Amino acid sequence: MSRPFLKNTRAMNDLLYKGHFKGLDIAFTYAVTTQAVNEAVVRHNCDPAAAHILGRSMTGALLAAAVLPEGQRLNACWRYKGALKTIVVDGGQDGTVRGFISPPHLSMYGDAHDGLYGEVGALQVIVSKPDGAIANSGTTPISLHDAVNDLAYHYCISDQVETGMSVMIGFRADPETPIQLCQGWMIQALPNTDLERFDRLRRKMDAEGFRELLSHDRSAEGCFEEMAKTLAGDESGFEGLHMEACPAPRFQCTCSREKMTAVVRSLPIPERMEMVKKNEPVGIQCQFCTERYELSIEECIAAWNQK
Repeated sequence: MSRPFLKNTRAMNDLLYKGHFKGLDIAFTYAVTTQAVNEAVVRHNCDPAAAHILGRSMTGALLAAAVLPEGQRLNACWRYKGALKTIVVDGGQDGTVRGFISPPHLSMYGDAHDGLYGEVGALQVIVSKPDGAIANSGTTPISLHDAVNDLAYHYCISDQVETGMSVMIGFRADPETPIQLCQGWMIQALPNTDLERFDRLRRKMDAEGFRELLSHDRSAEGCFEEMAKTLAGDESGFEGLHMEACPAPRFQCTCSREKMTAVVRSLPIPERMEMVKKNEPVGIQCQFCTERYELSIEECIAAWNQK
């Protein structure tokens, strides 16, 4: 949960791996999401506290989306009752991700987690197929005062898959590229997992030594291998790693002028009449990427007349 300044200044490219620890029946995903998170944070003008939460949430969602079948997407919506109201992240198996946080300025609340998160919130996770149909969905009460831990808890409760996540983010004093490094791990129990062993690995992910490794900016290969050995290297039966590279994380929004026109079509008739009376262009801003679209009244009327 801390926001350290990282130990090096050399940037790593965003990347995503998935695989399993041979002999342990434990799956993993590992992600570096620095550039994707940086774009979201800058677009939404997040202060450090909000950037910390949004960046870690985006990384957690990508870690989970990486294990979905080809073409599927994960949409996670955290709703809290404190100063922090909403986080929404949409991540795909293809590495694309977008997200927003409301409000985008939270530094005034410091580390007072009760005031920031409130009491029991809710996390809804929806997985969609390539054609947009819903593959599965679930909503979980959450109260861990940390979005990443709440997401891992959701998988333990809603999907009944033991899950552990750890994500670290660090900053630098550069308003154009404020994120120096964001990276994280997820482990999940496979059907024949020894749950006591799994819990040992999950506790290691929360330990200072592992979190220290997550806060270092080093070459992807060296960083990944050292963290993998720290997690599983001393476990009996560990036979190495089976892993594959996934599409690299990248910020990408799916908004378009056509989709904004569909938003206009959803407006109730009294609002439409008021807009026609004013006879002014209508501005609509995408919540995910902040792109602003302007539609003339003529375009709005044409949209309303569509069947």
